[in-house]
Amino acid sequence: MTLSSSGSVGAVVRAARTMANLTQQQLGELCAIAQSGISRIERGQHVPDAAERRALAKALKLNVPLLGLSTGDDGDTSEVDMLRRDLITATGAIGLASVLPGAPSPTAAPVPWDAVLLRQPHPGRPLTAPQIRTALATVVGYYADAHYAEAADAIPTAVAAADRNAHDHGGRGAAALLTRAYVLATAVAVKERGDLAMITADRAVQAARLSQDPLAAAMAARAQTVVLRQRGHHTQARQVADNALNDLVSEPTARPVIAHIALESAYGAAQAGQTTDALNLWAQANELAERGPTTTHWPDHAGPLTPDQLHRYALCIHHLLGDTRSALHHASQVAVRAMPTAERRARYRHDSAKLAQDLGDLPRALALLREHEAETPQDARRSSLRRMVSGMLATSPSLPGLRKHATLVGAA
Repeated sequence: MTLSSSGSVGAVVRAARTMANLTQQQLGELCAIAQSGISRIERGQHVPDAAERRALAKALKLNVPLLGLSTGDDGDTSEVDMLRRDLITATGAIGLASVLPGAPSPTAAPVPWDAVLLRQPHPGRPLTAPQIRTALATVVGYYADAHYAEAADAIPTAVAAADRNAHDHGGRGAAALLTRAYVLATAVAVKERGDLAMITADRAVQAARLSQDPLAAAMAARAQTVVLRQRGHHTQARQVADNALNDLVSEPTARPVIAHIALESAYGAAQAGQTTDALNLWAQANELAERGPTTTHWPDHAGPLTPDQLHRYALCIHHLLGDTRSALHHASQVAVRAMPTAERRARYRHDSAKLAQDLGDLPRALALLREHEAETPQDARRSSLRRMVSGMLATSPSLPGLRKHATLVGAA
């Protein structure tokens, strides 16, 4: 049994162990392998047999194809290779994570991401649970306003405080608070498709298991679904989404988030060209939204689905499936100025601009992008937006105002 050139068994074991925050000794105890054996595996000096690989996969909560075993239902080889590579790359981000400056607060000094991910002790005064919730609310505000740089500066300190609180006090409530922190960190990281999102989503899932809170489990599953889908791991994303839909749909507190997961899964199915699945999942999300409840006790998540959100996703889904007429219909149903946050309005304008671009209506696409930049300049400068504008400039360099906009957002 061999692995593809994208990664060895040892590299995957080391990456997954790092993400799980386990020592070699602790991992060895979980799978009945001596610490020295784990060390030899990670250094490539010993190739584990099938039984050892299954034990490692179980202990590290990995799908067995990542360690070179086939189950017949864990996705095609190319996707497994992609996920293996991303797992290894993500853990590399721990050592390479930049020290984010972070605005000083009266209660905590800024914490660098690498210290957070390695769970290194922070000498500052610990925050209380109410203070952590306040810190998270501050990040939520930045994110909602599409102030991603400020959110990225603030979130490591909030995560570190929540992690310390969970370590010092334990309990389900502390684990739920830590889940919230990692889910929010994932949302911030996703905006630039950063490798850190792989780690923070995984940590959110781990914390949610400890919390035994259905809403925490749903939020963590949603975060993981988004990250996996965004990185092209559609089979894995669908598995996470389906498990959440099956296990949590009967939980009233989790149902609003489950509706969001159904939408994310519908979008992923559309990306994979699965028309029937995409439309059925969108319809399921619509039905869940109608069932309610219409409120939730967790303030950090996106809230119960609104008609505007359903129409925006339908716009994207039908666009991906090539049904332009339906995409335009759903786009026309969105009351963009009534959307509650700048971040949501930014996503709608981006999606509508992509649709206009593909229809050849570049003046309309540019008008939407200008509105986008005027309200949410940080969002307009994300790498995916810059690539879009660069593509427009390459095909239509004489479009009035396009080069000026491209220069403004750094795409020229």
